[in-house]
Amino acid sequence: MHPVTQENQELAKVITRSERNRAARVRRSRKAWGVAGIVTLALVAAVVYAGTELERLWHASALWLTEMWNNYAHRLDVSVAQNVSVAWLWVFAPLALIASLTLGVRYWRRVRTRSVPRASVASQEPAPTAVARTRPEPVPSSPALTPKKPPQRGLFARPVLGIDVGNSQIKMVEVVPGQPPRVLRYAVVPTPRGSVENGLIRDAGALSAAISEAVSRGGFTTRRAATTLTGQNLMLRKLTLPPMPKQELRAAIDWQIEQVLQLNREDTLTDFAVMPARAGEPNTVILVAMQREPIINFVDFMANAGFEIIRVDIEPLAMFRSALLATQSNVKRGTHVVLDFGAGTTNLSVFREGVLQTARVIAIGGNQLTRAIMLEHQLDFEQAEKEKIEHGLTPDRPHFALLAPVRDRLFGEINTTVNFYLTENKGVTIDTVQVAGGNSLLPFFTAQLEESIRHAVRSDQKDFRVNITNPLTRMAHGVSAEDLDWYGASLCVAIGLALGEVVP
Repeated sequence: MHPVTQENQELAKVITRSERNRAARVRRSRKAWGVAGIVTLALVAAVVYAGTELERLWHASALWLTEMWNNYAHRLDVSVAQNVSVAWLWVFAPLALIASLTLGVRYWRRVRTRSVPRASVASQEPAPTAVARTRPEPVPSSPALTPKKPPQRGLFARPVLGIDVGNSQIKMVEVVPGQPPRVLRYAVVPTPRGSVENGLIRDAGALSAAISEAVSRGGFTTRRAATTLTGQNLMLRKLTLPPMPKQELRAAIDWQIEQVLQLNREDTLTDFAVMPARAGEPNTVILVAMQREPIINFVDFMANAGFEIIRVDIEPLAMFRSALLATQSNVKRGTHVVLDFGAGTTNLSVFREGVLQTARVIAIGGNQLTRAIMLEHQLDFEQAEKEKIEHGLTPDRPHFALLAPVRDRLFGEINTTVNFYLTENKGVTIDTVQVAGGNSLLPFFTAQLEESIRHAVRSDQKDFRVNITNPLTRMAHGVSAEDLDWYGASLCVAIGLALGEVVP
């Protein structure tokens, strides 16, 4: 069977399952609105009855007061009772109606949240993200790999959870639309050792327990979530194709995927963006590919954990959204290197004019620094981690000689990637290096990184600056001042995932 035909059959099954789930949600929502209507009618009837009884009691009390205190009877106008009953009906009845409708809407949301579809990324209702498109589609009119998506608007815009499951920590952030966007709740819990490795779930039970702990600690009010699949199974390629009509471009890209890149379409999820070009010029295509099975397994796992996954994104786009917010869109112009210095890996991506150009996962992270201290001083992981956080890359500390080789390997990989991109793109200069991740706050890390890159690049490439990305400085939040820097750098990916749904 031809791969495209087999994939279409698979999509047909997924779409059928999605339609059944949607029909079930419609039935539940109708039931919820029916219950809300009955409650509303009951409340209105109760209000009318209460108003009538109030008028009768007011008349009786007025007559009694008239008999008891004749001196003040002339001050008591029985018509006041009518005014009170009218005010009761026209003021309190609408308030009761609004309250009942609010309760009905909340019940309807809860019903929809509980009906989480067990479907793959391709079956989700929102528009596909950078790794979610699985069937041939027309070439998009705007770059598909730019971090943009229309947010929910209006009175009933709902908050979204950004969930970042890393090798070391599970980070969740609940964000609601606004000017500026507002962080309602957040939670950070340790990832159980060995439960996640490079985006693959190794111990589902331990990971599920940790996620439940994060939900309990954060007290989140929504289960609508955007998440990402981290690891080293993301591939990004730049393709150059001859000028051709848009109708033929999709077929040419499919051929490149199967014949040139040697990827099996049945096992791969792909997305692409066509860069703007003048008539007659070659087409430059940015292609993203990821293995299908880890994504589907992860989405199913999150669905079983009670989440409604509305967006599966790639980490570079989430990081860039946080950088956009933190810099007030300044990184939308020019060329910018984005680094996420995590515990297990370091994610490096390059954006030019707001479009992802290249991405790479470097298998060096903060844990390698921690292990170097552990082995030398015979400490456990927690003690070595505390030592690393306290002193970082301070040159005059005794452990600096242990950390310098790990640092040099990391900086060497970063410099190689940056120089390769600059060589491939003549005339392009780096404007900023945006750094995030909890390990980016280590003492002297950013200063030494900037010095290393300046030493490695050409003389005309030295006019750039290294910034620590902190989107919380541009958001409403309840984070204390002493924790602002750490949470701002650590929650960048989780915040960026949620921003994909709440910020235009």
